[in-house]
Amino acid sequence: MILDRVSETGTSLRNRPLDGRLRKTHCGARGPTDCQTVCNIVETLSFSPFLFYNIKASDILSNMTITATNYAVKKGLPKKTQSICPECGKILEANIFAKDGKVYMEKTCPEHGYFSDVYWADVDLYLKAEKYAYDGVGVHNAMDRTIGDDPDDTVHIVIDGQRIDMLSCSAIANLDLTNRCNMNCPICFANANDAGYVYEPSYEQVHDMLVALRSEKPIKCTAVQFAGGEPTVYPRFVDVVRDAKELGFAQVQVATNGIKFAKDYEFLKASKEAGLNTIYLQFDGLTDDVYLRSRGRKMMHIKMGVIENCRKLKEDGLKSPSIVLVPVVGMGMNDDIIGDIIKFAFENSDVIRGVNFQPIAFTGRVTNEEVASGRFTLPDLVRCVEEQTGYATKDDWYPVPVVAPISKFASIILGQTKVTFTTHPHCGIATYLFQDDKGNVVPFPRFVDVGRFSAGLNEIADKAENSRFKKMYVAKLVKLLNSCVDESKMPEGLTKMKFVNLIKDVMSDKSKDTLAAFSWKMMLVAGMHFQDSYNYDIERVRRCGVHYISPDLRVFPFCAYNSGPEFRKEIEAKFSVPLDEWRKTHAAEAKELAEALIVPKDEQAD
Repeated sequence: MILDRVSETGTSLRNRPLDGRLRKTHCGARGPTDCQTVCNIVETLSFSPFLFYNIKASDILSNMTITATNYAVKKGLPKKTQSICPECGKILEANIFAKDGKVYMEKTCPEHGYFSDVYWADVDLYLKAEKYAYDGVGVHNAMDRTIGDDPDDTVHIVIDGQRIDMLSCSAIANLDLTNRCNMNCPICFANANDAGYVYEPSYEQVHDMLVALRSEKPIKCTAVQFAGGEPTVYPRFVDVVRDAKELGFAQVQVATNGIKFAKDYEFLKASKEAGLNTIYLQFDGLTDDVYLRSRGRKMMHIKMGVIENCRKLKEDGLKSPSIVLVPVVGMGMNDDIIGDIIKFAFENSDVIRGVNFQPIAFTGRVTNEEVASGRFTLPDLVRCVEEQTGYATKDDWYPVPVVAPISKFASIILGQTKVTFTTHPHCGIATYLFQDDKGNVVPFPRFVDVGRFSAGLNEIADKAENSRFKKMYVAKLVKLLNSCVDESKMPEGLTKMKFVNLIKDVMSDKSKDTLAAFSWKMMLVAGMHFQDSYNYDIERVRRCGVHYISPDLRVFPFCAYNSGPEFRKEIEAKFSVPLDEWRKTHAAEAKELAEALIVPKDEQAD
């Protein structure tokens, strides 16, 4: 019933030059100050969990580049959209409306009847999120092997005969290395043992998929997350991490249960040395009873093992990958420990940099009553954080596209198309929290007027787009920033200048040293709610920024790959081999995996 992390396989392109490789150029500035000011602010103020630019003053150009446009969807309530029938998958007209302080979606299939679901559990937050909505400029993938000689390389999907063009760039791309796993979770459907086949692209195929992502236009993908199955069981995991780095990915991440990193320090070390930046650690709770329900075994000691091994890397003089905890949250499952998970993250903030909550999505046959009782939305997350910690109120949360004007401005000033988060405003939500050594917490938006800064910067970007004198808009940006930051409300000891440097360093290897010197901890808390067939909104699919790439080099939005039309089924059927056949040709790996699936006695229920 729960949509959990799930899995992908073409000729080698290793000897082909990377299309449009990044170039460094110089600007005509009299000195580095103006240029670097732009770079610092761009790096500083974007608090999206996926913004990882490496901008230098020497990158500034004079040409114009636009990466975000006005939002084309009607704002406000009520409104109509397109959804799908949970039973037959046909496109239906759906109504989105307010009722009793919540936002609902309702739709009727001529064959399967009426469906109703809570879309967002707070009307005010829903309307606030829409204020910061932008549309992207699309994504083009000339390396898609299924388009042949067709000059139209616009990334798109087809649902029920209707073509849907993707508007947002690949802010982050998921690349499934395998559907094999060293666990057998009761809530997971991405498991070779259950599926009866093995999906595992070769190293050469993975390389081609990475090249395709780096060749996307007009905005190249800069962040890749290896997923699965369990990606760390992939036989050449370290090699594909290294390959991703060599191809220019600024962020290389892995979504993992943590078993291999906890039990094999040398494997973690090799992964980090190859270029692994971030560990997205499956993290359902703080006690083994939660894991016994969700994963069928005790797992808390594994999670602590990953944390301790990351600390050991630091002791050995290496940088640790950043850990982001990823709890799958369900109403009545673990929604009562959301605050405790955030507090745990702060307690281990030397290696944990964020918590990204993912509300469950319903798959398979469920009743309307089951959906109604189990639905947990992003506003529910906001409510739980406030009730369980007191750290933040709903005024402290913003949708992902609030940062789009930063990238839009940077692209115009720097003359390079930077990753721009034009994700649908109701896909994700986030805030940053600062905590002092006494446990006092101050949310980022308490001393930065995020809304005014975002709107003001968008206006500046629009004016700069058609201007020949772009440097004058750098000064306007600095003036806007100064007017939006209230130094009197900053955490004790923090100034505007220290704040700029602090956030800038958070995006670099200096971050932990900077935070330690300041004696404050900083934590990203975010939520990303992937869709299911009951709350499916095609406008969200169109604006998805989390994409999958397949071995035939096609690109899919997350919520069409794993839910709705579920293109995963088509891709895995095309690029997999029967499990028994795979076992015959991979005897050693099959034996190792079979042994890993045997739950040790100390991890079994008492």
